[in-house]
Amino acid sequence: MDQDKLKAKVDPASTAFIVIDMQKDYCCEGGTFHRRGFDVAPAQDLVIRLNRFLDKARGVLKYIVHLKMTKAPDLSSRVSAELYERLGIERRYDPAFADFYGVIPREGEAVISKYKYSGFVTTYLDQFLRSRDVKTLIVTGLATNVCVESTVRDGFMREYFIVVPSDLTEATSAEAKKWSLSTIDTYFGQVVDSESLLRCWDIT
Repeated sequence: MDQDKLKAKVDPASTAFIVIDMQKDYCCEGGTFHRRGFDVAPAQDLVIRLNRFLDKARGVLKYIVHLKMTKAPDLSSRVSAELYERLGIERRYDPAFADFYGVIPREGEAVISKYKYSGFVTTYLDQFLRSRDVKTLIVTGLATNVCVESTVRDGFMREYFIVVPSDLTEATSAEAKKWSLSTIDTYFGQVVDSESLLRCWDIT
């Protein structure tokens, strides 16, 4: 990896740090991931790593965006409903599980609701980023193989440089994370470790 090229790519003046779906629904027992049989322990461990990183990097990062999966009755999806029915998945919605878990937005950090896997579909994320001349997205959160990868793909198609810290995301399984990161690194962006980003910003 060329550290100088990475440093230029993640210049804080033109980079947004995106945190996806760090919510109780995906991190806690009783949430949708847990009810579908996924292990939520990796997501809970991710909270610790994300907070540790943000504690160091918040003084450097100019734009931090928290994407929040939101249920809106007027935007209910018949194709999603068909998918859940076909797979026999109970998609019961409990508003309490929509709350952020562990990684809490601070004053000055943007919170943008999303209604699909991708943070770009039916949201103002693209407008928010372009109005601030953002060129690069550092994408983190949950789940690597679902909402993270969907957002990465759409960001790449919109001409954003994509960087994904491998240790700041988790998937529905270790195998799913491995293959999703491989796909991202091959076709849609650059997969690095979070320490490489801190070195770019001269943070130890």
